[in-house]
Amino acid sequence: HFPTNFIRNYYCPSLRLLPSVSGNTCNSCNLGVSVTSAVMAAAKKQLHIPFVSQNVEDLILWRNPKLSGIVFASANLAFLAYSLNPFPASTIICYAVAISSLATFIWASIGHFVSKSGPPVPALLARGLSEEEAKKFVDASLPVVNNILASLGVLAAGTDFKVSLGVVLGAYTFVHVFALISPVALIYIVVILAFSVPKIYELKQEQIERVVSAFKTKSNQLIAQFKEIVSKIPRAAPPKKAQ
Repeated sequence: HFPTNFIRNYYCPSLRLLPSVSGNTCNSCNLGVSVTSAVMAAAKKQLHIPFVSQNVEDLILWRNPKLSGIVFASANLAFLAYSLNPFPASTIICYAVAISSLATFIWASIGHFVSKSGPPVPALLARGLSEEEAKKFVDASLPVVNNILASLGVLAAGTDFKVSLGVVLGAYTFVHVFALISPVALIYIVVILAFSVPKIYELKQEQIERVVSAFKTKSNQLIAQFKEIVSKIPRAAPPKKAQ
């Protein structure tokens, strides 16, 4: 039984697939909805993005096309307004903070006279973080922190050529990227990539994995050849230990 929120344009809400039904048609409402092998494969290989909530994942992967379209269009309009705006980003942020603070103060003040509640405040800001919630956050983030520390340790030791080469190329790339693109434009590019790359990967997962696998195989061969060349370079004998 497929979930009702999966590809509403193709499935009826109560679609059931039975092996005895010819052509995999709907057995519940008799609408005769055909299920192609491509769509069935897509249902089995839904992408899951780590370190994000289910709502953010559904938004990025266009599980709700209407909501994702609104957010995506809003991001494009916001960047267009920023590009046409003559004021710098720092000025816009300061004015936005000032206007928001003034608006919430006026909202709360008027609410006392008309017997209405003030602006909604998230529960986390109102009551703070409990000890149990803090412990859950620490437990969840501890593996990530340890992995980062382990990677930094490998980088500091200089024992992994791939890690060192990746950091060098990444730093060189970011130097030129930050020289050409403003931080706001970089955030906009990240948003565009977040709304496009995961969805493309979900739709073309098999083809992309084949290309990535071939690239990894070729890069590992080149790295192995480089290590072999480096290993042939004469090295000095280690210093003798003092008696």
